[in-house]
Amino acid sequence: GQEIIKDLQSKKVFLYSKVPVESISLIEFLEKLKFYLIDTNLILRKPVSLRHEFRANALVRFACLDDENQVVELARRSFTFSRFHLDKSFPLDVANNIRAEWARSYFTGERVKYMVVALVDKIVAGFLQLLQNDSGILTIDLIAVDKMYRKRGIASDMIAYAEKNCKEINQIKIGTQLANAPSIKLYESLGFRVTQAYYVFHHFSFQFA
Repeated sequence: GQEIIKDLQSKKVFLYSKVPVESISLIEFLEKLKFYLIDTNLILRKPVSLRHEFRANALVRFACLDDENQVVELARRSFTFSRFHLDKSFPLDVANNIRAEWARSYFTGERVKYMVVALVDKIVAGFLQLLQNDSGILTIDLIAVDKMYRKRGIASDMIAYAEKNCKEINQIKIGTQLANAPSIKLYESLGFRVTQAYYVFHHFSFQFA
């Protein structure tokens, strides 16, 4: 493993590793290879519940192809706590574009199972991107609400919509950054509980121009 990593480091690559916080020997191994800590990622889970009163004044539905441009641009401007935004080695426009293309992956049919959107006056005010595995676990891959529409219940309504309408699920899971206190507070209010914690390490063998 060490030889493979050193070979990769000799090329123009970006590497990252997600390590359980209790794996001290692996953390020491990565630090010796000049990986640096950028994030502490928390995994929260809750059983699926159908008890939710929708409270945002928004139309919540599954995304359609016509939503692509609005969703992508919302993703481009909505994230500040992602590991790409926390790592100042990434220029801001690069970090923003990573999230934009991540959201676009739903519309190009790559890996994403579902997307839920919330519309206010025909404007996409929020979106929720979701993965699903064969064990009935629904994973929130990406979630964003436009800053003009926050604190109205849009995020919780989108999550509730997914719980009610995504098929054959029994549990919902999300990962968020320890630094993102508002998100942690929201998820805990919805019944999510922290089940795992990981350190996230980055390593660059180059610098952005």
